Amino acid sequence: MRKIHILNPAAGMLKAHLYIPENIEVYETKGPHDMERFITETLLEDPEVHFTVYGGDGTVSEAVNGIMSAGEEAAKKCFLSVVPKGSGNDFVRNFSKNEKFMGKVDVLKINDRYGINSVNIGFDCDVVVETDKVKKNFLTSGSLGYIAGIVKVLSGKLGKNFEIEFTKRDGEKFEFNGECLMTCVGNGKYCGGGFKFAPTAVLNDGYFDAMVINNMSKPMFLRLVGDYRSGKHVNETTCEVYDKYKEKLTYFQCTRMTVKNISRYGVDGEVIYGDVADISIVPRAINVKMPALDLTKLSNMRK
Repeated sequence: MRKIHILNPAAGMLKAHLYIPENIEVYETKGPHDMERFITETLLEDPEVHFTVYGGDGTVSEAVNGIMSAGEEAAKKCFLSVVPKGSGNDFVRNFSKNEKFMGKVDVLKINDRYGINSVNIGFDCDVVVETDKVKKNFLTSGSLGYIAGIVKVLSGKLGKNFEIEFTKRDGEKFEFNGECLMTCVGNGKYCGGGFKFAPTAVLNDGYFDAMVINNMSKPMFLRLVGDYRSGKHVNETTCEVYDKYKEKLTYFQCTRMTVKNISRYGVDGEVIYGDVADISIVPRAINVKMPALDLTKLSNMRK
């Protein structure tokens, strides 16, 4: 199988600075979405390729879009590995620090694009916008940058009116129409550099976790943030919202979700502008191969 390592020179990642065996093929991206184009074109010529990408969640998402754009046959035959070099690295947090992983994982489809970790709308998306403004600062990288984004957004007005329709894993439909703080989807458990926002999410179960947080006062939100960060707002075993939060948030495992009356949404940290987000799951869509990684022993900063 052909092996290709993909680097982003604009992020300071050069082969000379990384340990890559001399016999491995290396491609250096030339600009935004060049990785996506390169992966698609490569797979259309030869679907049996093992890509190793260096970067964070946005890099992984771009690679996934490249794979999915190449078609079902390519997605079945190629492999994707990730070397975490981003500011958040939330996708790789889903894998064990003690065991290797090799298998198929689900992919999110959002309108005509794909994601692999999370979709955020409302407060969380606004936080991503603000976090992007400060994440290059060493003191505000990773989860600290996310917290800085939260503080910035909290200084403004909270709450927006959304129209949301869920299709739950049992096929039941559920609708929410009204003001809420935010709504989000998790294929993976983490966002924002380690916030365990979707505690019961599993990358290869054929479902995504969907949550709506009602609008609330700023002091109430600040009391919620600690448990939201550690994943203590939802029972990981039963998927039930803990009693103290039942009036404040709704949490389902779903196969489809449509959100209307919006202006933008975030997919794996990338902000996309549009008034509707139609989200579905593509079960076991791509092959992922990951070594055992302990992120506490790795730098979250771009090299």
